[in-house]
Amino acid sequence: MKAKSLALLLGAACLLPVLLYLVFARYDGPQAPALSLNDSYHPVIASAPLITRSAPLVSATVSALPQNMTQTSANPLERSEDLRAIYQQFKDSANASERHIAWRAWSACFPTFIGAQGQSATIENLTAALPAHDTKRSARVDAYRALQGRCKAYSDMRREEMLATTRQLQQAYDSGTNLSPGEAAAKLLAEGKTAEAVQMARAIVLSQDPFAIHSLRDFIQPYVVQQVDAQMAASRERPDLRGLAFSLAACQMGLECGPGSLSALQLCASIGACSGSVSERYLQALPDQADRDALQQESRRVLDALRSADFAALGLLAP
Repeated sequence: MKAKSLALLLGAACLLPVLLYLVFARYDGPQAPALSLNDSYHPVIASAPLITRSAPLVSATVSALPQNMTQTSANPLERSEDLRAIYQQFKDSANASERHIAWRAWSACFPTFIGAQGQSATIENLTAALPAHDTKRSARVDAYRALQGRCKAYSDMRREEMLATTRQLQQAYDSGTNLSPGEAAAKLLAEGKTAEAVQMARAIVLSQDPFAIHSLRDFIQPYVVQQVDAQMAASRERPDLRGLAFSLAACQMGLECGPGSLSALQLCASIGACSGSVSERYLQALPDQADRDALQQESRRVLDALRSADFAALGLLAP
């Protein structure tokens, strides 16, 4: 899947069952069996450098990132019981990353909670397709109900306005005007601007902002795939787990990932991962224990490398 499509779908389909594939799908190129805790793990080194052009200075890119984004916008979004207030606060921001927060505050609600013409979007209608014998069904219904509660401040909007705004924001997302920092790096990569993409990723690491680092997941997976493909040989790398490791590391660095967070509710509603923190829910959704062990090992390695800004360990080749 192209990086642009991956970034779009990860951001726009949080409440859809397809999220399980988008977040946890395995790389379908050459790969080794799942890693165990005893396996060594090394960054991908391409057989030939992919970065051949000059790029903006890292310091210039860092200055363009929002300061303390996690504390000022991302964590308030995760904790908010009023997503419309978050949307209103950031929808007209001059900063793309803050507009991304507004997009998340909107897309967590719509189009999911837009009813059919002449009808309201009831929990019963939304959850009717959930398997009757699913042991997580009750928890998933509760998660939908909690999400609907966080969206209730939008309820005075007319259906036509909801639909029009949803289309407008989706178009803005598609055009790249309200991307997260990691999605912006992924967009550069998809456009063939590898040097600029890596510079952006390195700037995000230097920012040490947990939300920005979490968003790197959208860049890291296609970037590692690109690096593996460049080697033209079998590789032990798991781009899917590498990307998720950045999300787990971000939780350790201060991103709100508790069981009552927006992301936790979305994971429960969409894929039935309903117990514990966001990190625990990612682990629950993996298919086997070997993958869970590998992700935990990789997340520890990535966290250490992030905290020390060890670009070599992260596989971010210098321009």
